[in-house]
Amino acid sequence: MFAFVEKYGAFAIAAVCLISVITSWGNNGILTGILIAGTIICPFIGLSNLKDGKERNR
Repeated sequence: MFAFVEKYGAFAIAAVCLISVITSWGNNGILTGILIAGTIICPFIGLSNLKDGKERNR
């Protein structure tokens, strides 16, 4: 279970950020901006984690 969270946790956070952006769009500009940044940044962190995991397995 924890291996799954370590590998794909950033993607789960990005999905939650995206859902939060959709539901709170227009209510609070600062919060929306932070959530959009999270939606953009978290997948890159997840890809980096996956890349590191593949290199460790070699």
